Amino acid sequence: MKRLSAGLVALVLLPFQNLHAAYQSFPVKTREVIIEDGNMRREVSRPSYSFLAQIISDDEGVKTESVRDGRAFVTAQPGERYSVRLYNPLPIRVGVNLTVDGLNSITGKPSGIKDGSKWIIEPYSFITLRGWQVNGEESRRFFFTDKPKTYAEWRGERMGKDLAANCGVIGAAYFWSQKELDGYYEAHPQYRYTNAFRAQDAAADRQVVEKSSFGSNNMSLAAPAAARKKQEAGTGMGERESHPTQTVDFDFDSGMYRLSQALVIYYDFASDPKPNPFPEISYAPEMP
Repeated sequence: MKRLSAGLVALVLLPFQNLHAAYQSFPVKTREVIIEDGNMRREVSRPSYSFLAQIISDDEGVKTESVRDGRAFVTAQPGERYSVRLYNPLPIRVGVNLTVDGLNSITGKPSGIKDGSKWIIEPYSFITLRGWQVNGEESRRFFFTDKPKTYAEWRGERMGKDLAANCGVIGAAYFWSQKELDGYYEAHPQYRYTNAFRAQDAAADRQVVEKSSFGSNNMSLAAPAAARKKQEAGTGMGERESHPTQTVDFDFDSGMYRLSQALVIYYDFASDPKPNPFPEISYAPEMP
């Protein structure tokens, strides 16, 4: 059994595309039960589901993303408090390994993609995480800051490792139980009727269901080596907030086991020059 932390969730209708959300289209194995004109069969397929993540600023709301070097990117502001919102598009609960600057958001330790402690999200729901979970009752805020002032730098000094090398990246990897997903589709079959099938036989058709027996990877979410040298921003550990959690048992055998499958968002301070359209010059200087 995996011991995981569960947070508060709320129901939401998930969009398939969102300019303000990082999303990963991921094929999910399904074993649907089809009952057509009283005959039952099972169909195995791999439809794509959109897994979503949003960075939400206390000041701006949902951060608009751009694409930089082919990667989802948001511009950070020094001192800006933010939250991470994770969406679950599946009809069953999922566990999500959320890392910030390469550190697990629950334990504060470097996290392999499947090994870290995970947040539980209920079916068709989302969870909003505002900071590092420091105990079972409290968290401390995420905020953008200079790299030397980050939580990763502080943790690295105490562990004798250069953890700040992974500053500037937020990763979310989703996992679930295939058995639990199969059980959902067994309990929620699709009913199909042809024109020749009599409507009054629909009730008998449903009885078919009642009589049936339903029954470690060390990959880190790090910025490319070339980008690390120029990276200026990271995430600090801010003020304390109430965030009660409870530990639950959760088994998983499916999900995002490779970095290429996970949701990854890079961030840094703005580096583009911002020319002033109204500089303080009284008169136009004369050319010689």
